[in-house]
Amino acid sequence: MQFIEKNSFNVRSAVYLLKKDGAPDFFLFPMIHVGSQTFYDEIAQRLMTCDLILAEGVASKRANLLTLSYRIVKRIKRMELVTQQDALKAAAFRGKVTNADMAGNAFDARWSSLPLLLRIQLFFLLPVYILYLLFFGTRQTLAENIALEDLPSEDEILLEDERVADLDSLLIDERDRTLLGNIKRVYESGGTKTVGVIYGARHMRNAVDFLMRTLNYHVAKAEWVTVFDL
Repeated sequence: MQFIEKNSFNVRSAVYLLKKDGAPDFFLFPMIHVGSQTFYDEIAQRLMTCDLILAEGVASKRANLLTLSYRIVKRIKRMELVTQQDALKAAAFRGKVTNADMAGNAFDARWSSLPLLLRIQLFFLLPVYILYLLFFGTRQTLAENIALEDLPSEDEILLEDERVADLDSLLIDERDRTLLGNIKRVYESGGTKTVGVIYGARHMRNAVDFLMRTLNYHVAKAEWVTVFDL
């Protein structure tokens, strides 16, 4: 299954509807956290059809530091992109949204346990990347290596680095366990008709695997939504 596609013309996100007889429907929205306003408008229209929205978001200063590059992109006028946080206003979905992510204090505690050298490297490398974006960044820059499927690509496997395994465990695996726990809770409650899961695309691998392999859902519908043109 493809979640994010990059072609010669644009970057696209695949929206999936998963169904199972007698159980809640799940809409999966693999997100890119910067994109065109049109992209977020189309996602918003689909979210409005959901009875419940499971959303990501860690209330932590450390987590905010890691996402600083997203907020910088919106200030680069030549890109003409906006952030998910600005474009998808929570007020529009009041009463529907549940934060399905790690608690901020749990994230901070786990962050503090990461190797000190890794945290120091991140502290110095993030500003360098941000400066690069400010002076040289383009939509093509953002689109590099953005394509994502349900299975790791050859490039991902070749670029695996044991030194950042702990960071990946925190940013992906541990947060996914919290998400899957919320999906299971909603599934077992059985009352909600349509559930939207709006998370970064990397998190969709575990979400799809859990829904299809563990809970025996199937894909009933799939469609592409353009994130931004190149």
